[in-house]
Amino acid sequence: MPTPAPDPRLQAFGFAVRTAREESGMSIEALAEAADLSARMLIGIEHGRRNPSLLTILSIANGLQTKPGTLLDKVPWPQQK
Repeated sequence: MPTPAPDPRLQAFGFAVRTAREESGMSIEALAEAADLSARMLIGIEHGRRNPSLLTILSIANGLQTKPGTLLDKVPWPQQK
């Protein structure tokens, strides 16, 4: 059974996390420690394969010393009807 394609919103969030991490000069391991998460979890998020909870998003933002909205602003939102 083929694996479903990752959701584009998760991919956009993962890209935002990866970009912020790289711009801050942090490794996956350093962010994992700062955010109190596993490196494996962060890799899955950065690749758009994991759907992080609100608490995980807050932990990542804290580890990056940024606001959660900075990361979430990169995620496309559906247009209102």
